[in-house]
Order: sequence, then structure tokens, then C-alpha cells
Amino acid sequence: MEMEFPYVEEESDVLDTVKRPRIKMNALSELVSDWITIDEVLADTGADFCVLPRYIGETLVKDITTGKYAEIKGVVPGTILVAYVHQIKVRIGNLEFMAPVAIADSNDVPSILGRVDALDRFDANFLKGEKIKLRWEE
Repeated sequence: MEMEFPYVEEESDVLDTVKRPRIKMNALSELVSDWITIDEVLADTGADFCVLPRYIGETLVKDITTGKYAEIKGVVPGTILVAYVHQIKVRIGNLEFMAPVAIADSNDVPSILGRVDALDRFDANFLKGEKIKLRWEE
């Protein structure tokens, strides 16, 4: 099975605009026992795991703080994002899987599809800044 997603042109504080590989995924909400669609998820090979902002996480789990406490560090030394890691059922296309998802204690973070138990499940081709192709065996 294979899916393609176009890169999305977005504003950048440094480069005026930049194209980013954005995909659409669904996450199973324990609150409503149904799939929640999450648009514009950044496919990020540099991210260890998936990250969601608090407002999305609160539609998926009853209490985000019941997940495993984590301090996520990024490019800027000394900057820490507090998050709570939950095992959440995710669906991309028709592939469903459990993935560790860090729900940030902040709304000021993008939705990210990271590598571990998520992006690494796919043969992912980032095609010249134009589209991302995800392929998997059924």
C-alpha cells in the first residue's frame, strides 16, 4: 500500500517561506471511542517519537498527566518541553498501529510524526521537497 502527501508551503521566520512534509493521520480517542483526524502532521525523521499539542491530546485521553513524564529537548540547549507519553492507536491510510505519543503540556508545539514505532514502519521517500511517499506491506 502506498500514499502520497504534498509538501505544504509555510511561513518561516528565517527563510520567508519553506515547504514542509505534512501528512494526515488519525488517532483513536478513548474519550469518544472514535477516530480523531489530525491534519498537517509534520513527518520528521529527526524526531524520536510523535508529539501532539495539549489541545489535541485532551481530545484523546482523559488526563494527559497519566502518561509517562518526559522532558523533551530539541535544538536549543536548555530549552525543555514537558510532555506525557501515552501509547495511542494511530492510523495512517489503512495501517493501524500503537505508537508512543508525547502529549505536550503546551499548545505551542506542532503535531509531529516521529520515527520510533511510527515513521519507521514505512518506506518513506521525501521527494525533492515536493511530496512524501509512504509505503508499507499489508
